[in-house]
Amino acid sequence: MKIFLTGKPGIGKTTVVKKIVSLLKDKAIGFWTEEFRDIENNKRLGFKVITTEGKTTTLTSKSLNSPFRVGSYGVNIGEFEEIVIPLLENAIKQKDKIIIIDEIGKMELFSEKFIDLVKKIVLDEHYRVIATIPIKDVHPLVASIRKLEGNLIEITEEDRDNISNYIYSLLVKT
Repeated sequence: MKIFLTGKPGIGKTTVVKKIVSLLKDKAIGFWTEEFRDIENNKRLGFKVITTEGKTTTLTSKSLNSPFRVGSYGVNIGEFEEIVIPLLENAIKQKDKIIIIDEIGKMELFSEKFIDLVKKIVLDEHYRVIATIPIKDVHPLVASIRKLEGNLIEITEEDRDNISNYIYSLLVKT
């Protein structure tokens, strides 16, 4: 079973993913992204990656000098690949786990290694996956994922607080 979550930026996709991970406990393997903010003025400074194994690194930052950019953010592809690629390579060896990928978005898609692993994971019927994708097709891979068999669920303000249990029940049935 593959479940792809989409929705407007800031609608709560990552919050839903984190709730599902907490329900799945050790059945989940993967990562999610979270924004980090300046404590004094509450302005967003960037995004970090957090894995189910407790590892974390900066994915993007306004202060990062990088040839890879999304808006005013520099993208830290090297550290992203250092943490996420081995994690996903390990995940594909564990068919009993549910693979968490938050997000398959602009920042992450600068990594060719990530693209290759995501293709392998989402196209293989044996993997159970919950992944988030942007509401817009920011890359051909996102457009192709949208057309795959599976469940594409748009997170809305109305359902974001209650949908985690429903998604969890879909995942554990399979």
